Amino acid sequence: MRLIISAYLRTLRERDEFDCLLPDLAIAMGYTPLVRPQTGVRQLGVDLPVAGKNPDDDVEELVLFVIKQGDIGRQEWSSTVQSVRQSLEETLDVYLTKYVEPAHQSIRKKIVVATTGDLKQDTQPNWNGFIEKYKETAVFEFWSGDKVADLIERFMLDEHVFQEEDRVGLRKALAFAGERDYSMLDVDRLLTRQLGLDSQGELPATAKGGKTLAKAIIRLNLALRMFTKAAQDAGDTRQALWAAEHFLLKTWHRVQLSDDDLKDKEVMKAFELLHHSYFEAGVAYLTKLAPHLQTRDGMSGYTGESAEYAIVLLEHVGLIASFGIALYGADKSAEGQEKAGRVAELLCAMLANMPATASPRLDQNAIDVSLALLFLSLVEKFEEIRDWVYELQGRLVFSLVQGWGFPISSDSFDDLVDVAVFHDEDLMKDCVGSSWLAATLATWCVVCDMKEEYKHLVRSLKRKVPQLRPQFWHPDAESTKRWYFEDVHFDTGATEVLDLPEDMEDARGRMIQFLREKEWNVQTSTSAVKAGFLWLDLLNCRHYRFPVSARTWYALAVRPDDASVQQDVGE
Repeated sequence: MRLIISAYLRTLRERDEFDCLLPDLAIAMGYTPLVRPQTGVRQLGVDLPVAGKNPDDDVEELVLFVIKQGDIGRQEWSSTVQSVRQSLEETLDVYLTKYVEPAHQSIRKKIVVATTGDLKQDTQPNWNGFIEKYKETAVFEFWSGDKVADLIERFMLDEHVFQEEDRVGLRKALAFAGERDYSMLDVDRLLTRQLGLDSQGELPATAKGGKTLAKAIIRLNLALRMFTKAAQDAGDTRQALWAAEHFLLKTWHRVQLSDDDLKDKEVMKAFELLHHSYFEAGVAYLTKLAPHLQTRDGMSGYTGESAEYAIVLLEHVGLIASFGIALYGADKSAEGQEKAGRVAELLCAMLANMPATASPRLDQNAIDVSLALLFLSLVEKFEEIRDWVYELQGRLVFSLVQGWGFPISSDSFDDLVDVAVFHDEDLMKDCVGSSWLAATLATWCVVCDMKEEYKHLVRSLKRKVPQLRPQFWHPDAESTKRWYFEDVHFDTGATEVLDLPEDMEDARGRMIQFLREKEWNVQTSTSAVKAGFLWLDLLNCRHYRFPVSARTWYALAVRPDDASVQQDVGE
């Protein structure tokens, strides 16, 4: 395992990768970071200051990290203002003389040069001479990549809490990280064991929370970072983002099972590490995807509008939308909203440049469509919403009436092949049944006040495909207990079959009436909402593939001038 960690460390950049790992290691060693590394801020030679008791001699100390990347040779030692020697001198001359807090004045001062590589032999005399010169001012240590790997294995993956079974599972996961068809079973087992859950997601009586759980989450964050890095290096940023979603949701499921853990500051601080890792994986995913999204048919290669192509596109639509919703909900600052706006621009470019995004081939793509429409409504892209809804409902009606190219009600890819390639007529008839997508588009026509499109959709469905049944799934209180762990729509909640009226205002009235039903207003009191992570309740829909609650967008159908309705529904 140490060799794996050491090899992983050598792939990390200094900024936003290695400097994000070291605070986690410091916490695991018992130190408290005083600030987090921040790009663009003058650091006076110090990248990361931490304070606490040394785990080896139990002496209180202030540790100042100077973080570098790769091997340290003569050029890296002293050639520019960013070299090691210059950073150390600035730490001694400025930071230690002017910026040490009063509480840390009397404790031991240690300066650690941490790098992902090694100290080259030709630079060893320079290092020895420097620490000899300043030995009265501070204690000096050099942490090579191997040293950091050793500390990670000792304090984050120690034998007592990271058993051999988990080590083997992590090795297998890293080996298959770049394989699109990898089942992630090893990752799931690792998560379940580390979080102390049984196979059903329940918490045994012997499970430990608090500090023990916080340490487990920190270890899982390291495992996640290793996996996402391996997947990204193999070219699969989508797999990396999926893994980050999985770690985030399963961990939140475990945290919310205990009120004590929800209130534990260490647990919540550890969970935020996973939170940050998810956003980093999302940024890497979008950075790779952006040039293709902004080019006409930039993701098609040499293919046309095939069923497989449409499925891949809608998967990316869901990934981008759920990431955008998370970004919008997690950071309400002007900068955060600007970032969410840029993600929305990329999504809009994708919808405009990839016409096949308006041709879902699986009814479950209603999940991705719903998330995309919700995200665009959050950032007020209403014109783009109307354009896409217009295309979606038009293509849905056309494909259903023609009897080919429609989204099948089955979630089986084998069924899709039989329908799309072999034109199995009996199966085609069986696959025109319940439809989340028809219900979704009809109600979004109401939200967008698209009267003609709504009328065309409803009349066409009733007259041309009367066997199709628009429906919604509504979660109940039982659903919210497990929906961070697995798909819950088969055995919790309730399914509503919609009899869509031809008059759009009647449909609006029914939607508002549903909003008044308090029994189904469960999403305002989930554990994620109470903790400020509302976006988790939408991320789980995409990840576990169960329908987004229609109530989420029903509120958009309430007109601004109808104050009485707004008061009744509490939106």
